[in-house]
Parts: sequence; structure tokens; C-alpha cells
Amino acid sequence: MKKNRLSFAIRTEDGGFSAQCIEFPGIITQADTEPELREMIDDAVSGYFEAFPGEKDRLEKIKKGKIIEVAI
Repeated sequence: MKKNRLSFAIRTEDGGFSAQCIEFPGIITQADTEPELREMIDDAVSGYFEAFPGEKDRLEKIKKGKIIEVAI
């Protein structure tokens, strides 16, 4: 079974890192190191979908849609 994938904007902030999900902007986390940030992202994603189970329906719609990139 193919897993869904989410995109995150990663920023360096005050000697650490923060991450915000592109598809679900309410999924935000931070950590001191990049490896720790990956763990925190997993926790944030799990917690988000536990708190908002209806959002999984939106995830299915996003997965079926098309994503394009544009230059600005």
C-alpha cells in the first residue's frame, strides 16, 4: 500500500529548525536539530490527524489532485 506524502517548509530559526506543512498549515513543529525535527514532524502529523480525523478526507482529495510549481 502506497503511503501518503506531505510537504514541509523547513526554516532555520534561533539556532534550531521549524517546519510547517504545505498541505495542512496547522501542522507546525520545531526542534534543535534536523534529525530531531524529523521525529517532531512525525509526532505533529500523528497528533494533528488524531485531533482532526475529518482532515483525512481532505488528504484523499489532495492526493487525487494535481500539483504544479510556478516561478515567481
